[in-house]
Amino acid sequence: MPGRLKGSKEQLNGGSRPSRLPLRLRAISRGARLAARVGAIALASVWVTLATHAAVAFAATFHVASAAALQAAVASANASGGPSTIELSGGVLQPTSTLVIRRTIAIVGSPSTPGSVLAGAAVAPFPSDLFLVEAHAALSVRDVELTAGGGEGTTAAIDDFGSVQLEYSTVAGNAGPGVLVQPGADAVVRNSTISYGRAFGLVNDGTARLSNSTVAYNAGGGLENRGTLSLADTIVAANKGSGDCEGVATASSHSLDSDGSCHVGALSRTDPRLGRLAENGGPTATEALEAGSPAIDAGAVSACPAVDQRHFDRPTGHCDIGAYQTGARAPSAPRDPSGPGSGSGSPPRAAAGKVVGLVAHGNLHDARGRRIWFGVRALFGHAGADLTYRDTRRHVVLGRLAVRSLSIDAVRGKATLHGSVLVVGASPRVGITLVLESRSGISRVRIRLSTGYRELGYLRGGSITFLRGTPA
Repeated sequence: MPGRLKGSKEQLNGGSRPSRLPLRLRAISRGARLAARVGAIALASVWVTLATHAAVAFAATFHVASAAALQAAVASANASGGPSTIELSGGVLQPTSTLVIRRTIAIVGSPSTPGSVLAGAAVAPFPSDLFLVEAHAALSVRDVELTAGGGEGTTAAIDDFGSVQLEYSTVAGNAGPGVLVQPGADAVVRNSTISYGRAFGLVNDGTARLSNSTVAYNAGGGLENRGTLSLADTIVAANKGSGDCEGVATASSHSLDSDGSCHVGALSRTDPRLGRLAENGGPTATEALEAGSPAIDAGAVSACPAVDQRHFDRPTGHCDIGAYQTGARAPSAPRDPSGPGSGSGSPPRAAAGKVVGLVAHGNLHDARGRRIWFGVRALFGHAGADLTYRDTRRHVVLGRLAVRSLSIDAVRGKATLHGSVLVVGASPRVGITLVLESRSGISRVRIRLSTGYRELGYLRGGSITFLRGTPA
């Protein structure tokens, strides 16, 4: 069974599993120490609105725009004793330690383009969970893309010992399971996509309920079930390794699987004619249904949400299986008329105006088939840029960029950045040239360091978006 260690059920029942528990303790301890160090500085950038206040517990809303502020907000929410909401700015945030959830916390992403991406590539030590939800705690994630989390099948993007709700979100490009539901825990996945992971998309040893969601193109397998698993209006398709399901669904309604392993009923062993992960509108990437897909109009209309994952309005009386609805209408807010239509597979343009920068993220696939996590956000007039680059096979990990020049030709879909970069574990900084190209739905990245390191590859499970608007 690729990408998965056995024995998770025994962990909470008196058994031993040395490879997991010490890692948890190290990740939690490191996260606590880091939160203490950055708290005094990061909290200054976090706006906190007290909703209620009592002697012990209060609820709060945090608005964060950096990874350090996010880590500090999680620490403060854990200490508050009441339910808290953390609202993310658009762009890529890269926490450096596991986000441990000890209370009731909601993580809400930006509703507009570019959406909010939480990337686990910088979380140390490697491999570690991106989120760890403790028993009796609850995490809600909405309008967020989670990527580059976990690794080696032992750690996940979301490791759930309590309760998790995932809505209008995408979990893609993770090294470990996208969602790992431990014994006694529960998870609800609604209007969301779990895709392009190197391990299973979701591993369930507790209780998991998926509705109007898509689980596809995961290398280790789609769903692994050792507990109670229910599927409603959900696509599980084109997963490799152990196939769509290892352990059948406990209950299923109006669902579809492509290889018959989930035992969902009439649409078992059915090709959904599913597109690849792409920017099809809305704040998170989705997988569109191609014309003639058997998933179109095959969902339960009576239980169908009014909108799909993109927050596009579903046509009255129509419900597709999966997170994406064909023929859905965008919200009433005006859209860029030159942007792509539904299911185009090309990145959407941001608000009208001059190009002010770029944001890109995804898995970089090189000529030798290696996968390298890549993410960058650069703006004109800013001396620094956020960069994540982890080539684990060649031991090249890059940190923050100092920008010397940035040029963007949005018509040709090409951007070139020159500057210097910090190589983690080495000094001093080295020169870097970064070239990004996005044409006809194909994104390519070329990177060259002054040390002689070079890489060229295609970006999968992500996008390159040129930002438009008023320069900051």
